[in-house]
Amino acid sequence: MIKPAIPPSSPEAAQSSFRLCGCLTDVAARDIPHFLKDTSGVDLLEWRLDIFLRRHSVDETAEALTHLAMRPRLPVLATLRPEAEGGAFTGPEDLRISLLRRAVDAGADWVDLEASVSPAVVADFAATSAGILLSHHDFKTTPPKEELKRLAQSMSSLLDGRPGILKIVTTAGAPEDNLRVLSLIPWARDVLRCPVIAFCMGPLGRWSRAVSLLLGSPWTYVQLPGRAAPAPGPFTPDEIRSILESLR
Repeated sequence: MIKPAIPPSSPEAAQSSFRLCGCLTDVAARDIPHFLKDTSGVDLLEWRLDIFLRRHSVDETAEALTHLAMRPRLPVLATLRPEAEGGAFTGPEDLRISLLRRAVDAGADWVDLEASVSPAVVADFAATSAGILLSHHDFKTTPPKEELKRLAQSMSSLLDGRPGILKIVTTAGAPEDNLRVLSLIPWARDVLRCPVIAFCMGPLGRWSRAVSLLLGSPWTYVQLPGRAAPAPGPFTPDEIRSILESLR
């Protein structure tokens, strides 16, 4: 399998594509094939395996992952967020990494690795066919700009020159918090030579999810119609496309 290309990160490319990632959360195993061929306006799916595991055993999850072999289907980002990082997975770390590896081996196109993982884990996944998304979430606040830059630099060093995408998401306590986070997108593109997904969660940060695409974010996250959202604030595909078309 060919490693997936890094989505264009220039503002012009972002505005021409408006890539939307639908969050697959509370879903039954039998419905996975339907969502893999979803036509609700998303370009890729984030499969939140940590939330999936609330309703399914490890063996049932492994069986569901075999659906990733189906073609054609949407590209899939495998995420298994631990509780310490705001996710739902409470099991041991070795099991979490093992399940992510099973997702990649089954055909996941991208894998979400928290910035807290070891360099060895990043290197191991970098040797697979999946693209790497290194993520950091702050569910309480938005740090100062220089702290955000240091965080991005540290995350970029984990990639050690390998291709990948950084994701830095914070919580807006004031409207101006969005500006600090959004500024990471062009800064990282020019300084780190690395594409960044960056926006703020919460009511005050909702608009940053849309504007991030205009600045060059590879994609932004949307709530699939009729499904639960994994974090506060996402738009539906129709809502965000309407906003972006108006802005463009």
